[in-house]
Parts: sequence; structure tokens; C-alpha cells
Amino acid sequence: MNKILAPLVGDASPVTVIGLCKNAGKTTAMRRLMAELGEECLGLTSVGRDGEATDLVTGTEKPDLYVKQGDLFATARGMMRLCDGTLEVAALTGVMTPVGEVVVFRALSDGYVQLAGPSAAGQLPPLCGLFASLGAGRVIIDGAAGRKSLAGAGVEGTAILCTGASLDRDMELVVAETAHTCRLFSSRRPDSAALCKALDACRDRFALFSPEGEGLELPLDGNGTPRWGRLPREHCVLWAAGGITDPLLKTLARRGAPLTLAAADATHVLAGRSAMDLFTRTGGRLAVRRELAIAAVGANPWSAYGWHFDAERFVAALREAVSLPVVNVKEG
Repeated sequence: MNKILAPLVGDASPVTVIGLCKNAGKTTAMRRLMAELGEECLGLTSVGRDGEATDLVTGTEKPDLYVKQGDLFATARGMMRLCDGTLEVAALTGVMTPVGEVVVFRALSDGYVQLAGPSAAGQLPPLCGLFASLGAGRVIIDGAAGRKSLAGAGVEGTAILCTGASLDRDMELVVAETAHTCRLFSSRRPDSAALCKALDACRDRFALFSPEGEGLELPLDGNGTPRWGRLPREHCVLWAAGGITDPLLKTLARRGAPLTLAAADATHVLAGRSAMDLFTRTGGRLAVRRELAIAAVGANPWSAYGWHFDAERFVAALREAVSLPVVNVKEG
């Protein structure tokens, strides 16, 4: 097999495979990477459910997951009856799901598995550490489907972003949405060391700082809600701890003065492309407390809903729009 993903992720672990929509090709990309890393002991899990023959939400066919002897995988106890091969319980996690506790299994023989792992991002780092302690050389996480669900992907290490025709019939729109997400993931920490220190220490929902990291008074109404129209006219930095939504960006854009909006990381920016474009046109900038990395964009020209793009045109359009490696994960 021609290795197209393994050289791009390098030695990174975990590798999280995320998608802009359902049926974007996440599982296909994951299977491809697993095959390319065939000599490594892998630790596998999912923040949703993967490996079933038919998607339980859309009713469309899905690729299965096949693990080799020695691999580790974390899945809910209730999924065990849907896995074949010989399995050994390697560890209990204490993480509960609607179908039972998440258990780490070791494959004693090759076989098909179904994954239903932790759904909360905070539960993934301890699981990755557990995989490592059990001998996994690499952890691969099948992450969230849908850009507004990326905050639940628990993205660490590096990511493969999957996009494809299932997002929309309009190829130009798919390319634009993919480029938008790649721009979000390219957001960096502020240049000022003092400001970075202030943001790292901040535990408030909202807080205001000068570009040099000095704390500023955030104007509030009687209910403790920020009064965005009363923000200083000079350049300042607004920390927002939760999700960054369309209404917030549009409100800040109406302020009409330069502002840096600092988020926990790019996955917390849930606003759409038009709202972000409006914010940046009015002098807004985005900074993050934690930087994320995308190693590659996986392009899936085939839609599960009956249409497809010309593969060469789609890949070429993505390569023109983003500065990251773009690969068709279905190529041989």
C-alpha cells in the first residue's frame, strides 16, 4: 500500500480523525491510517459509535473496522457482543455510557470491532495515557462528525480533517467551509508572553485585557452580563471561555473597533463562516490559549446520499484553497 497519511502525521499521538459532516470519510481515513501503521501496536477509540455496518442516524452504509492481533481498543461493554475475534480485558476505565462502562480490550486475534468510547473531551487524555501504559505505540481517535461538534473531539497531538461531498452538493461551498475550518485551526497564541500568562490563568467566563496582558474592567449590567457596546474603543483582548457563536461575533463586529477575541482553542469557535468573515472585516482577530494542528485534509469526493464530485477537480480545488496537504483517502 502506498503510504499517504502516515508520513504526514509523523510520530504524533494521538491522531484524531475529525469530519465536517457525517459520512465525510472519517472511518475510511482511520482504516487507511491503521493499515499504513500496520506494524505498530495501536490504541483505538471513538467519541461516537463506529464500526457498525449501517449508520444508526442516516441509515447509510459505513465501512467496518478490523483490528490486528495485539491492538488495543476502548469501547463500551455493551459493544463486546458485536465484536468478533478473541478479546482480553486489559483495563476498566470507570467511564460510563448508555451501553455500559468503557473497557479497554486487547485483541488476541484479528477481527472486526465496534467502537463506542468516551463522549467527553476531558475523558480522552486519561484514556490515551492508559493506552500508552498498556503498550500502545500510537493512539487513533475517531472524533466528532460535524464542525459544530468539534469541541467534543478532544483534539490533541494532531488531526486529520475529513471533508467531502456529503457536506453539500455545491463543491465550491464544501471547499469554502473546509478552508474556513483550516483557518480556525491555524489560530495561534498571542505574541505577548504576559498576555499568554494572563489568559492561561483566567478562569472567568469573560475577561478583558490590554494587548500587553494588563487586566481591564469589563463593563457589566446589573445582572452581570457584559455590555459589549461599552467596551473600550482602543484595541483590547476579550477572553471568552465557552463556545464562540454567531450572535457574539456579530455583536462584536457592530462595535466597529479592533478587537482580539481569545478562545480556549479553535474547536470552541462554533460560529459560521459568514459571521467570522464579518468579524474579521471589522478589524477582529482570533487568538487561542491552546494551539491545535491539522496534519492533512482527507478528501472524499463520494457522497453517501447519491451524488459525487469529480475527484481530481475536488482535490485540486482544496489544494488551492488550503495550505495543508490534501489527499484522497480512497486512492490506492
